[in-house]
Amino acid sequence: MNSRTCWRNAEEAAKWLVDKDSLRSIVLLLARLPLLPEKVIERLGGLRRSASVYRGLEQLRGRGLVGVLQPALRPGHSPRLHYLSDLGLATVALDQGVEPGHLARQNHLRGSDLLDLLPGLPQLAVCHELLAALAASRPGRPNLLAWERPWRRQFRRPAFKAPTRVELPAYAALSWEGDAAAFLLIPDLATFPLRAYRGTLGRLLLLRSAQGGHFPTLVVATTDRRRAAAWGQMLEDSRRARLEAPLPACVATWEDLPSGLDGLARFMGSSRPPAEGLSHRIPLKRLRSRRPCSRVPCLVGEALSMTSAAPGAGKTLGRAAIVLSATDRALLDLVGRHPFQPPERLGAVLGWQVKGARQLRNRLITRGLMRLLGPEEVGADFGALELVELTEGGLALVAAQQGLTIAASVLYNGLAGGAPDNPIGSRRQLVAHLSHTLGVDGIFVDLMETARRAAASGSDEALVEWRNAAACSRRHLRPDGYGIYRRESRLYGFFLEYDRGTMSARDYLQKFAAYFEYLTTGGFDRDYEGFPTILVVTKNRTSEERIARAARAAAVGRTAGIPLLLTCEWRLADPRNPHGLLGPVWREPDRSFQDRRCWQANPLTNKCSKCHP
Repeated sequence: MNSRTCWRNAEEAAKWLVDKDSLRSIVLLLARLPLLPEKVIERLGGLRRSASVYRGLEQLRGRGLVGVLQPALRPGHSPRLHYLSDLGLATVALDQGVEPGHLARQNHLRGSDLLDLLPGLPQLAVCHELLAALAASRPGRPNLLAWERPWRRQFRRPAFKAPTRVELPAYAALSWEGDAAAFLLIPDLATFPLRAYRGTLGRLLLLRSAQGGHFPTLVVATTDRRRAAAWGQMLEDSRRARLEAPLPACVATWEDLPSGLDGLARFMGSSRPPAEGLSHRIPLKRLRSRRPCSRVPCLVGEALSMTSAAPGAGKTLGRAAIVLSATDRALLDLVGRHPFQPPERLGAVLGWQVKGARQLRNRLITRGLMRLLGPEEVGADFGALELVELTEGGLALVAAQQGLTIAASVLYNGLAGGAPDNPIGSRRQLVAHLSHTLGVDGIFVDLMETARRAAASGSDEALVEWRNAAACSRRHLRPDGYGIYRRESRLYGFFLEYDRGTMSARDYLQKFAAYFEYLTTGGFDRDYEGFPTILVVTKNRTSEERIARAARAAAVGRTAGIPLLLTCEWRLADPRNPHGLLGPVWREPDRSFQDRRCWQANPLTNKCSKCHP
């Protein structure tokens, strides 16, 4: 902030805005929603000409009322995010007759508040995008009546002493020329399993029953039609479990916005509340008089300056996040979910050269978001591999960009890391069995490279999902990992079991019994589309035969069988099998050792088009 900026400058800016309705509306919008891109400002302001929005923002920046930040949210061009400067806050304070400090605290406009938003910026950006799509979904100029992010409510259930709490990403109330409605927003980037919202939907139904009257419409924007269908099924399952009427809800994909919100019209009938009932502004302190020559308060300052985010300039996650690129965020997310990867595997998973992966890793280590495991932690042999994990700060940043707390991200996504003296998630177990950890990850990385080679030759193949052991465990069911492989538009889900010869036949009897229970109770229906194939990779023929006998014994007396295939690790690395896991290396437990087939084989021919074109 310029040290000479004083209240006289704010008075001049307020007078300048008096007859400029569009510019004044932009300033007032930024006083409620900081870090907005131009497109969102255009839609929320009801403006139909992008050029006028851009020119208006240029004028406001030229006057020093608005600051701009352009973090790298995605590969390529990233949008510019706008926020009020100290002079802008003082100008709004004069316009509204409120104290700037109180306004900034209540609406989270201070520099420290804006920094706190930066780790979770991907979630904030899609929240604003969904709000903008809502504003553009109805004819007429939109008016934002109320906005809460996150939206939290607490209520009491009959016969329960403790209050019940429910939380969703955002709440918005909008009106279009008197036509008003309230919405609960869930912007879904598929950064965690849908089951994380199952309990929330149940509590929403309870809240609706407890409060009665008009209930906001639930609006979900998700990644693809397959996940949208899963949302619809989960909404139906939640209301059936409680014998309730359906929640008013609209589910659309990001690609279909805003046309996918056309169905909202049926929830905006005669029962809608008046606009006055939806607007609940927090009362702010009235502005006290100032001398024109006194300085405006420094509430934002240079907090979002890129130069202030240099290493050593600050220890907050916001300062670390301000300079992160899209590739930085991708690497952090990978290492958070799958720690202890050498640079060769980091490059293989993300499609980079090893040198580039090592340089990027070293930059994140310098910023305090990653750390290398030393030989004193894992031994000289493993220490030479340059294994890496996230620090506590790195895990907090990844959890924020997933839209979760660290605890929730550990629960749903299996985040792990920290340090020997502060282990988070399953770090202790992963380090204690490091050979097994590296073996499991190596199989997934090899499958990813196989898919990349196939895609380079023109096939539609990819490993579209890779979950670690903690993320796919359910009570006694503990696979070593879960994946989804896409091939020619068809999806193949699988559990991976990696055996190093350390488990007995009794251990495998218990393991297969857990799989059978998961199948017969229908628990898999809540988590997957169909029961995933169980792929067991073991060391040698002896181990494979022992596991096959355990599988046959566990199947005795069962009415339904589990899809189970076995192979030896050496078969995957055999030069005569260029297809790895996709090759004809698998046997069923009740078949002979020589009777092998492909995992994705046609059940009628027992062959696949890849190995038998």
